[in-house]
Amino acid sequence: MSKEISDPTSNGDILDWMHALGKQRDQIVPDFDIEQTMRFVRAIRDISAGEAAAVNFWNALTTADQGDLVSAAQKQTFHAGSVLMREGERAETVMVILDGHVKVRVDDQGRERVIADRRPGDVIGESGAEPGGVRNATVVATEPVLALVLTTENYRAFVSEHPDLPLIVKQQTWDRTTDPNPGA
Repeated sequence: MSKEISDPTSNGDILDWMHALGKQRDQIVPDFDIEQTMRFVRAIRDISAGEAAAVNFWNALTTADQGDLVSAAQKQTFHAGSVLMREGERAETVMVILDGHVKVRVDDQGRERVIADRRPGDVIGESGAEPGGVRNATVVATEPVLALVLTTENYRAFVSEHPDLPLIVKQQTWDRTTDPNPGA
């Protein structure tokens, strides 16, 4: 028995009408991965609620900038052991880690050396975002990673639309180069 949806102002019950509309909408909602969506929401909440002393790229952004970044980027999940970026390759993406950890490694005369550990809220790949940029390190997921991924072109456009961003990136670069324990 199907119920005809009528105008709620024509003696129909508004709750029945809303329920019927909701049922119709359920039928046209596209499939999506609820677990990944919830992981994304929790990751953003967790890095935003991090300790005040833990200043990272994400926490340095305003709420509006964070929203703009989420809108401009694609969410992507990487398995543990995945190479997110490889030293010497053309730089095509910039990422913000939302969940998980990565190790940043360089080739040191034929030996791989870990130079940094990046955590939720950190930006990676930004140094290669200039046109023709090449990766100066390899980035490997040490556990499953959820990241916001922007092409280098989209990242440059995002930076140009957010005038405070270059200062945030410079501060992050300074903090990284003066970190007494970069690989820990």
